Amino acid sequence: MFYQSFKYYLVRTGLSLFLVLVFGYAILFFLHEVALPEVHFNDLWIKWIVVGVCFFFGFVVFGMFGEHRFLRAQAGLRQIDLKQVGPEIRNRFQALVHFTESSYFLPAQGRVLREQLVQNYAEFLLSTGSEDPEALNTFLKAFLQDPTQTRYRNVLVSALTRKEELADQEIDLELVILKTEDYADRELLNHMVTVFLKQECFTNQSEPVFLKALQLNTGQREPLVEFMLPHLLEKKRADYLAVNFYLESLTALPEDQRGTLMYLIGTSYCEKRFKVLDPDLHTRCKQVFDTLEHRTQERLLRLAQEARVSERWKKVTLFHPEDKRALERLKVATGLSPTGLQVLAKKVAVLGSRLFNLVKNMVFKVFDGLNVLGGLSIATKLVLAGLFLGGMFYAAVAVDWKALISAPQPVPIAPPEQAAVPPVQVFTLQVAAVKSQSQADATVRQLKKNKVEGVYVMKTQRIEGGFWYKVRVGKFRERDTAEKVAANLMNQKKIRSYFIIALDDRPPTQ
Repeated sequence: MFYQSFKYYLVRTGLSLFLVLVFGYAILFFLHEVALPEVHFNDLWIKWIVVGVCFFFGFVVFGMFGEHRFLRAQAGLRQIDLKQVGPEIRNRFQALVHFTESSYFLPAQGRVLREQLVQNYAEFLLSTGSEDPEALNTFLKAFLQDPTQTRYRNVLVSALTRKEELADQEIDLELVILKTEDYADRELLNHMVTVFLKQECFTNQSEPVFLKALQLNTGQREPLVEFMLPHLLEKKRADYLAVNFYLESLTALPEDQRGTLMYLIGTSYCEKRFKVLDPDLHTRCKQVFDTLEHRTQERLLRLAQEARVSERWKKVTLFHPEDKRALERLKVATGLSPTGLQVLAKKVAVLGSRLFNLVKNMVFKVFDGLNVLGGLSIATKLVLAGLFLGGMFYAAVAVDWKALISAPQPVPIAPPEQAAVPPVQVFTLQVAAVKSQSQADATVRQLKKNKVEGVYVMKTQRIEGGFWYKVRVGKFRERDTAEKVAANLMNQKKIRSYFIIALDDRPPTQ
């Protein structure tokens, strides 16, 4: 399919570009050099028209041409004189089949045309009585397209039943034919039973065939029971197919070998496995259950009751998260739940309905107002009309709309400039300079212990790295005052040394 699409677009695009290069340039050359050599004009629109026409012919007309060729060739093959049939007719059919795979058609269109042609080819081969491999393959294609065509089915079944060994696909084909006809063909069913028994095939494909063969009594009851029963009993199966097989096998077994089957059938009846699924099967199981001994019946009923009230079923978790999601998808596919698009469409419809109702209510209010206005007297109407016209005139003449629209922007007010405050010089006593915070703290504690007031520490960067912790005392407006305080502290031996430092005590700006 990808290759077919690739050919389709590649060939048509190449053909369109070829037409653009050849005919496009030819048209432009004719216009500029032959028809209008002295005229200068903008030919862009001419170029676009030429490109559009070339792509139209390259894509659309090219496809129409291919379809026309196919229809003409197909029409020539419908009226064939069967008295003068030769190999050239087959060659024409085969060539036409290959033609549907050409670049003239997209995969979907080519498949539709090919299916029509295969039906015609199969009718022709059937009318000539051909049964060679090519003819059988054509019959198979025609049958797969339309399984209701029994004439092709009969030819295929005839060929398959005459073969000694069947391939897997051929077995599948026979099973499809049987399933389509609900296993009504006894001969084909008997042939499939023979094939499966010969291959000792015990699969999900062979089981329904064996069961139908037993039900229809095709003549192989004993070998079927002998082959199937040990496999089913080994696994103690009690499913729908197995119970049906047990019921059909009872008549083929002697009475001393029926006990196990009757026990399994009676268990299925007591557990009501098929009461809803298949009431007829449930009734047949009851008939077998009624033939059991009274003690066996009581035991089976008790076991079934215990199984129903068992805690095992209460702990069973049927759905896992991925199963729940799969169920939701299935509900959407079956129409039980809306799709996401449907939910969205419903919400949009509700929103649109609400908006429409809102607009409708507003329009109705306007209509109600007009009705009220219409009930007023003529004088009142004239007064209201005058007020309305006066308001409109005032709005049009007296109001400066331009000034209203372009409202003046607020001008930012600059804060008043503050006068520069001259610096004020103060003096302080530095009584120590240490290299650690702990030493500075110890000096401060000692000074405060000696009742020295105004002690503080100034931290500054050292040139060689680290910090100085300078211990200072007080701030004085006059240098003489600082010297008197320092002399007093020295006389009282509260400090050992000092020097006076002038500081700039400028107040902070607001």
